[in-house]
Order: sequence, then C-alpha cells, then structure tokens
Amino acid sequence: MRLSNSALAALTITLCAISSSPSIAEACEPISTPEVLASYDAAALQVPESVATDYAGNVYVSMALTGEISRIDRFGNVEPLATLPIAQPLEPCFGFVAGQTALTYTPWGLYVNVNSCDEQDRGIWWVSTHSGGVSKVADLPTDSFANGIAHRFGYIYASDSFNGRIFRAPAWGGDAEIWVEDPLLDPDPSAPVPIAANGVQFYGNELYVSNSTTGDIVAFPLDWSESAGEPRVHATLENPCDDFAFDLYGTLYCGTNPVNTVVAVHPDGETEVVLEGTDFLDGPSSVTFGRFYDSHTMYISNASFPFYPNNGSPSVIRVELDVPGYPFR
Repeated sequence: MRLSNSALAALTITLCAISSSPSIAEACEPISTPEVLASYDAAALQVPESVATDYAGNVYVSMALTGEISRIDRFGNVEPLATLPIAQPLEPCFGFVAGQTALTYTPWGLYVNVNSCDEQDRGIWWVSTHSGGVSKVADLPTDSFANGIAHRFGYIYASDSFNGRIFRAPAWGGDAEIWVEDPLLDPDPSAPVPIAANGVQFYGNELYVSNSTTGDIVAFPLDWSESAGEPRVHATLENPCDDFAFDLYGTLYCGTNPVNTVVAVHPDGETEVVLEGTDFLDGPSSVTFGRFYDSHTMYISNASFPFYPNNGSPSVIRVELDVPGYPFR
C-alpha cells in the first residue's frame, strides 16, 4: 500500500540504528511505509489485542472480546484457528470485562491468557497451530487479570494487571505460582483504568514488564535458579506502554494504546517516538517481529478498543526495519 504525500506528512517514521555498543544510539534514518496486513470488523467487536509470529511467516492474532484466534499468512489471507471461552463480549466480571489478552508462540503451539467470566475457564490456555485444538494448562485466581505472556525454558510467565505480580506455570500443564510480586508493578490508584503490569518480554537474562498506570518499564534479572532478582526501572514513558518487543540490540518498541504512537526505548533508557499518526495506528496494543525471513519486519496490532476514543479501524500492520528482532523469545 502506498501513501499520498498528505498521508505521509501525517505519519512520522524514524528508526535509530544501534551501534556495536548496544547502549549507544547513532543516527536516525527513515524506514519503509507501513502497510495493512489485515483489517477487522469493529462492528463485530473484533479487537486484535495481541500478535505473535512463527517461523513460516504466519501471524497469530488474539481477539480480546470474542475469544477468537486468527492466523494471517504472509500474503494477508486470514483464517480462523480457534476460539477460547471468555463468555459474552463486554460482560463485566471479577472487577473488569471478560477478555482474551496476550498470546505467545512456541514451536509446540500458542499460549494465551483467558480472563473468562466462568471461573473454570479462567487461566492460561494452549492452542495447537496445526489443528486448532485447545486445552487449559493452568488455573489463575479470580482476583487476577492475566495480561502479558512470555515463554522461557518450558515455563509460561503471565502478568497480573490488578495485583502487581507475575505468575509462572509449566508449559506442559500444572499449577501457576507467583514468580514475583513487587510494588513497582502495582496499579497507580489515580489511574482511570487499573491495568498496571501489562506486557512481559525477555531480553537476555532479564524479564521486562510494562506498568501501564505509571509508564514504567521494570526489569527483573534472573539468577541461576530462574528466580527474580532486585528490579530496576529501565525507563519511564510519557504515554504508558501496553505490550512490546525487542530488536536484536536491546531496543524495545512499545505500543502506547490508546495513544496512537509506537515508542522506542533504547538500552540506555532514552525514548523516542518512531511511529505516530492515525493513518495506520488505532490503539496499538502489541508489537512483535518476524522470526525467519521476515526477522526485520515489525508487526503491530491496532486493537481499536470500543471503550477508547479511536477511529474504529482494528487491524494488523507491518513495517520493515533495518534491524532484526530479538530471536530468543
């Protein structure tokens, strides 16, 4: 898709190339124009909350309000894969609305957080990328709202947006334990929406967590036993981060849902807006990179939640960068 000159003027895209020293940002240079990979139906409450990729160039999308998971191939063809049980769209329960949040890819399937109004269905679910079969692998308590999700060494990590904690559960099924609970992840009581601990991603031997009520990106080092060490505030954003992804050199890219920007946070904690405007962005809630031939491609989900001001244009877009994504995720 090509933009007119006026549309290009409304959209600012820059990328800072990172030098061989990952703490130093060198010059910024333009990158490619974004293109819409797939569009969704706002009237049908299709809300693309989260995106994940596999090694064949497929993109998987979780629909927050319907429980659907769709797959987009490299040519933009969309097909349904599975539906998780979340109960009625926009139904309030357990302190918030029912919803399916983030998903993550592993070679043996997807994992996704399901905040169902049915207590028996509330937890972490596995989805086969081959058959679309589903099964629950861990229960989560009803006082939690599971949001971000990540995989590391056979364990699934899920953020609890209500209570400032991260759960960990075996990927093959078992009890979810509280891996860490920390005040840096607590909700700011003055925030209009109590969604605090949100995106979770690993880079090296640290787990990074976005607190969407404070704007902080918090990093937890892991020791030899995979336990959490003393946290540090990596950066504080003016517009809080939803979910995010790392490039190879340690710069992370945040979707600032419901604000229409994507912000880069460099390894030294400095931040800059790398994508902004309403031509392509509409509540960017999740960012990920391709894994193989599309490793330089960044995919962004525009959730366009119906209870936020937006353009009513839910979609998944892609844009080419001159750096690859972080492969160990």
